[in-house]
Amino acid sequence: MADWHEWRDAPSGDYAVLGDPVSHSLSPRMHQANFDALGLKSTYLAVRVPELEFPQALARLSKLGYLGVNATVPLKEAAYRWARDGDSRIGALNTLRLALREGIGTDGPGFLETLGELGVDVCRTLILGAGGTAKTLAVALNDAGFEVAIHSRTHRRAHAIVEESGCPIQVLERPDASGCGLIVNATSAGLSGESPALDWDTIPSQSLVYDVFYTDGRTPFLRLAESRGNLRTIDGRRLLVAQGALAFEWWTGLRASRKAMMQAVL
Repeated sequence: MADWHEWRDAPSGDYAVLGDPVSHSLSPRMHQANFDALGLKSTYLAVRVPELEFPQALARLSKLGYLGVNATVPLKEAAYRWARDGDSRIGALNTLRLALREGIGTDGPGFLETLGELGVDVCRTLILGAGGTAKTLAVALNDAGFEVAIHSRTHRRAHAIVEESGCPIQVLERPDASGCGLIVNATSAGLSGESPALDWDTIPSQSLVYDVFYTDGRTPFLRLAESRGNLRTIDGRRLLVAQGALAFEWWTGLRASRKAMMQAVL
């Protein structure tokens, strides 16, 4: 069986992750490990869906018997537009039930769960990027009491996050991490072997540098952070497990095996 499928060629199944690109995704391996640990016969596939074809893809997958899907880059805002519910401050969803056209976002709660595991206290935070993931994390962090600043090469989109969320988020003209205990890369630059710009000299020692994406090996962003010698780093695998476990629990009402899921992605 292929590691991923085009949506027009996808076989019948139970669950899937949809994105473009999606060939790098560890979600099928992770969810299959969870199914196996719980003795379930469910399937989970990776399916490539271009953003403009999202509604047609969901209609076909629903006819094929899929119960739920996860939406990743660049489909989270399209998932919000498709679903009948969701937090209007965020305007992005990553987990859908197809039959009832329902959706939730597990990225925000999953991200906060990982910060708790890492012992990160409320602090000033810089988020790089202004897409659906950046907006989701900005709102979640704001609601948890963090002081949030955001920088994006597309200043218009960064300002739109503030306006649409209603949160007191600071938009920075340049990527200044002065006084930040947490720096989050919410851009997909690492998927193409690049790193977003950042003024590394301003970051306090022992701050956590968090890339919410992951690649084979360390992302360029995390390699730059590690070269400083005094920063903590983490990639998106821990977040992948946390948000995936929450999605599974919402779909099924069962408790996910986070241990099996983490072992699968590592």
